[in-house]
Order: sequence, then structure tokens, then C-alpha cells
Amino acid sequence: MKEKELVAPHSLFNFIKEPNTEPIRLDHYITQQFPLYSRSFFKKLIEESFVSINDTIVRKQGTLLYPGDTITVQFPGQRVIEPESIEARNLSIEPLATHDHFFIIFKPAGLLVHPPHTNSGMVTLMDWLVHTHKELESVGYIDRPGIVHRLDKDTSGIMVIPRTPVAHTFFSQAFQNRTIHKVYHAVVEGHPPKEGVIDFPIGRHPEFRTKMHAFAQDYPIGGAMRSATTYYHVLAYFETTSLVELKPITGRTHQIRVHCAAIGHPLISDPVYGKKSKKIKRHALHAHKLSFNFLGTDYIFTAPYPEDFAQLLADERTNTQA
Repeated sequence: MKEKELVAPHSLFNFIKEPNTEPIRLDHYITQQFPLYSRSFFKKLIEESFVSINDTIVRKQGTLLYPGDTITVQFPGQRVIEPESIEARNLSIEPLATHDHFFIIFKPAGLLVHPPHTNSGMVTLMDWLVHTHKELESVGYIDRPGIVHRLDKDTSGIMVIPRTPVAHTFFSQAFQNRTIHKVYHAVVEGHPPKEGVIDFPIGRHPEFRTKMHAFAQDYPIGGAMRSATTYYHVLAYFETTSLVELKPITGRTHQIRVHCAAIGHPLISDPVYGKKSKKIKRHALHAHKLSFNFLGTDYIFTAPYPEDFAQLLADERTNTQA
């Protein structure tokens, strides 16, 4: 099916892999059949057992399809978030700048960018965007309108939201081609060297599949193993912690958190790659700046520290001076 339309909830589709064609990944093949839906949407469907090959359910998006294979795709029920649910929550999303083609917003910590699974009832940034800016419903993929990049749930900071198809295409390609420059600030444990480059490849943890892991620099790249590069320099040393500015060149899942932990300086209060802390209730990471050239004009936008991050820095400075 290649019609550009929304698929009705609970729809069932069958495809047969064409003869005399090369093997292809399952997620790539399905995405080709439904061009208005993102590959991440079908990744979720596969993981949630909505897809089968030759009548056998598969849960790995990288499964190879061969000529003659029959692929069955079951679409989930409709995800419904009532407007009252969005309005009832104080989401603390702040507009930082408005352009004819895009918005720059502040995403608070504790808010998901898009739903974690297809039947999630959690209110997300995506829900708020569509509720407050109806024009975004027709921008980008149907399953995540207006979204071209993401921040972890507990990461605060700046995001760009395309509001036209032109901007969606531009920013999607810019993130893919690494022509958008991102700057993060983090408070980490200990005192790393003043500056450096972290370039450990990142892939799924070999034992704990919900975590990512930094592997040795000579580890073979391929499959789910991806190269990753993060530049950093220390902005301030405190008594037992440091304020660090980080510039990720690649955009791997949990990249900054994994890379900081890999050099022995995990983020403060990161329960996944470090340990919880009473100093702040979430990992101490803030997306501080975005810069890019759009249609011949250079733009630089920054997001001020939220209250909890600013308070953490004030406390660390006070403890250092005591």
C-alpha cells in the first residue's frame, strides 16, 4: 500500500516479497509500503508483536526478508488523548522563538517527546503540539507530526519543531547530515580532564537490553553497533563534580549519558548509567543550544537553565566555596 493516507485502526495487510529481489530488513520493507509512517513506528509494531513472517510473529526489526516471504502487518487500535488530559497537565513547555517555518521550544524534564508504545495513554510533547498547533497534523510522519529529533524524557532543553513540509524536509536532512550543531550542559561526577573527545562505539548492552553500552574503540562497527563521537570541555570544577559542555557529533540513543559514564564521570543522578542523587531528581543534562543555517540565514538559539538545574549549580558552587 503506497497511498498517502492514514491507515484505519485495526487494519490488516499482507504482502509477498517479490521474486528475484535482494534480501531486505523487515522494518525497511514495511516502511516502503507505508511512506507516511516512520520507521520508528514500525519498530514499535514489530516489538509489540503486530508483525509476522510466514505466520510466525517476529520481534526483531532487522529480520531479513527473502523472495516469497509473506509479511502480515496488523495496525493497532487508535490512540486517543483527550484535550482535557493535555489541558489539565501543567506541561511547562515554553516557546522560545517563532519563525514562519519552525518553532523553537523549551521541553521540560519529565515529558516524553512521543509515545513509548502504540497504545500509550501518556501525554507527550507531540500531543501538546498537535493540540495547540493544528497545522502540525499534516507536517511530517502521521505517527509523529512535527517531530524531527528527540530528547530523553528527563533531559530538559531546546528543540526545533518544523511547522511546514519544507522545514520538515530540511531539518530531517540536517540532523541526518549533522549540519545542525547541538550543545548540551551536564553536571557529572568527579573531575574529567579539561577537554577531550569521546569516541567509543555505542550499541545495546550485551546483558541488559534496555540499556545502551560503550564498547572498545576497536570494536567492529556494523549491525546495531554504531560509531559515536562527543566533544567536551569543562566549564567549571566544583568540590566533587564538574559542569561540562558537550557537543555530540552523532546522535545515538543516550549518547552523552553513555559516553560520560564510559570515561568514569557519569551524569549526576543518572540511575541507569550512574546512580541516583539527592542533589537533583533527574539526570543532570540540559540541551542548551542549537545552531544552523536555514535558507541562507544563520540562527543560534539557547534555552536557559530550568529551576532544578540552576539550583543544582548554585548548590555545587556554594559547597565548593564553603
